Amino acid sequence: MMARSAARRSRRDYAVLSASNRCMTSGARSRVNTGGPMSETTTSRVLVIGGTKGAGLLIARLLNERGFRVRVLARDPARASAELGTSFEVTGGDLTKADTLAPAVAQVDHIIFTAGAASGRYAPESLVKATDYQGVADTLAAARQARLSGRFVYLNSIGIATPSLAGALLNLLKRNTLVWRRRIEEDIRTSGLDYTIIRVGFLLDRPGGEHAVIVDQDALPLSPRHRIARADVAEAFVEAMQHPSASRVTFEIVWGKGPRRESWSALFEKLTPDQRSPAAV
Repeated sequence: MMARSAARRSRRDYAVLSASNRCMTSGARSRVNTGGPMSETTTSRVLVIGGTKGAGLLIARLLNERGFRVRVLARDPARASAELGTSFEVTGGDLTKADTLAPAVAQVDHIIFTAGAASGRYAPESLVKATDYQGVADTLAAARQARLSGRFVYLNSIGIATPSLAGALLNLLKRNTLVWRRRIEEDIRTSGLDYTIIRVGFLLDRPGGEHAVIVDQDALPLSPRHRIARADVAEAFVEAMQHPSASRVTFEIVWGKGPRRESWSALFEKLTPDQRSPAAV
C-alpha cells in the first residue's frame, strides 16, 4: 500500500511539473524569458538529496528534462529506481549515516538539498536534529572532502528568522525544526562552498508559471498567505544553481500578485550577497 501511495505521489508530482512546463511554454514563456544564463554544459552531474518526493522530485525531473545527469540519493535504491526510471542515477545512502554520503557526492558538479524530517506528523527533536541539521552538516563535510567545484543549493523554509504562530506550531510538530534549520544556514555560509539558500513559502501542488514570483531578502513570517507552487520552486532551484547573481546569497520566494512578468535572471540580479566571510576550502 505504501509503495502504491508513493507511486501515485510521484505520478502526481510529475503531472504537476509537466502541466507547469506546458503552461510556461504556451503562456508565460511567450511573454517573458523566464530562464537565466545556461552557460555550463548539460554534461554536468547534479546530486539531488530529497529527490524522491515533493519539490525535490520535481527538481530532479526538471534537471533531467534539461539534459543534466541527475543522481538521486535514496534509502531504498531499488524502489527509487523503479519510480524514477532508467534516465536517473540512483545511489543508496542515508542522511543519518555519514559514511554513506561520500560515495554519493563523489564526482558531482552541484548538490541540491531538499530533504528533511517528514512533514505532516510528529517528529522528535532527535530525529529533526539528525536530518535537518546533522544530515546537512555531514553532506557539507563530504562535499568539502570531495572538493565540490559547483554550487550547494539548499531548500529552507521562510519563517526561521521571524516568529509567527504558524512557526511556533511547526516547531511543536517537528520539534524545533526552524531552530536547527536556522543554525545549519550559518554552517552553509561558513562552509567555504559556493552556495545558494532558498527559503520557500507554503508549498502547493499547483502548476508553475501562472503567478508572479517575489524573490526577496526580507525575513517573512511563516504564514499560509505566503505560498508558492512546488513547480515554481523547482524552476527557481534549477535556474539559481547556475546563475552568477545567486552565488553566496540567501533569499525567499513566494507568489506575488498577477501573472509572471520578470525572468529569473532579472529577479536574481537584484540580490545582495550574504555578509559573511566564507572559510577557506
